[in-house]
Order: sequence, then structure tokens, then C-alpha cells
Amino acid sequence: MTKKKVLLIGWDAADWKIMHPLIDSEKMPTLKKFISEGVMGNLATLDPPLSPIMWTSIGTGKTADKHGVMGFTQPREDGSGIQPVLSTSRKVKAIWNILMQEGYKSHVIGWWPSHPADPINGVCISNFYHHSTGSLEDEWKMAPGTVHPPELADILAELRVHPEELTANHIAPFVPDMEKIDQINAYVPSPKSLLKLVPCTLLLLGLWKIKNGIF
Repeated sequence: MTKKKVLLIGWDAADWKIMHPLIDSEKMPTLKKFISEGVMGNLATLDPPLSPIMWTSIGTGKTADKHGVMGFTQPREDGSGIQPVLSTSRKVKAIWNILMQEGYKSHVIGWWPSHPADPINGVCISNFYHHSTGSLEDEWKMAPGTVHPPELADILAELRVHPEELTANHIAPFVPDMEKIDQINAYVPSPKSLLKLVPCTLLLLGLWKIKNGIF
């Protein structure tokens, strides 16, 4: 018997006011198909509406006072300054931890925050995975704890695409009529800045190429 699987895609800052016109104009056919075959609705947000807080609440079912993630940064343990918020600030179990305890397999990619990657029954790739720390000429090392299980680290490191490797031609399929956008006078993201959004998408595509399959 085929086991049922659940795919949860987190879409930060998605807004029906933006998406409905795109759906109605047939520019988001996949999302239209999801809606037609499922359900949709408005969700109340949390206050303050900070992404690390809200995504941790989604992943745990707890509010910030209980799960412990309070913002984008946290103090370093040695008191030398601050650093990006880490998964170790989370004080409660996430859904993938609970599923593992119940004997289920989970794969977690780029959840915020998820570094260091949780040692789960499956694959966990932290939100540090696609971070570039220098120019294309520099050695691009992955931070320890970015990938679980660690034996996949070398394979996944090769699948990364540095932002400087990308051109406007790579981002064009994701931005309809990009060539018509006034990049000088209009207050819109430039193609160069939009390129930074691509590595996570390429990661999802690259994972399908791994021999023996992760998913």
C-alpha cells in the first residue's frame, strides 16, 4: 500500500491581494490547481510579525514566549556580540522532531531558523545552506551543521549555485515581462537583487538529481 505523504511549502509574505489577480490572469496555474483541488483561507498573523518568530510558531504550534525564538539575531555564547538566530534557541519540539519520535520520516529544507540542522529521521538542510560568504573567487565553505546526515554535505555543497554565477536569463522565467520593467525609475527589485532568491529553487531541483533519491 502506498503511504500518504504531506508536502508543506512555506511562502513568506504571500498575500492573496497579490496572488488573486495573478491567478485570475492565468499567470499562476499551479496555485490555481492547488486551490481548485483543495481549500484556501485567510490566516491571522502573530504580533510582532517577524519571520523567525512566526515560522517557528508554525513549526511548533507554540508562541514565542514558549518556543524561545525572539527575532532575527541572538547573543553569542561567549558574549562577543550577536549572530543570526539558531535552531538551538528553540525550546520545544518541532513537528519533524515529533514525527521522528512516532517513527515517521521527514525532510526539512531551509526552514527559518533551522541551523544547526536537526538530526532527524530523514534529511535536514538548514537555512544557512545557500548563504554566500564572499565572492565567486573565494572558497565557499558550508558552515558545520548545515546538512544532516553529514555524509550528504559534499554532495549538496556541489549543488549550490553562487549568486554571482547567475544572470538575468536565469531569473527571467520567474518574472513575467521582466524586460518591460523600468529598472531606473520604477521602485522595483532589480534583476540582480532578484537573483538572490533563486538558490533555494535550484536546490529543490537539484535534490531530484541525487542518486538513490532523498524524497
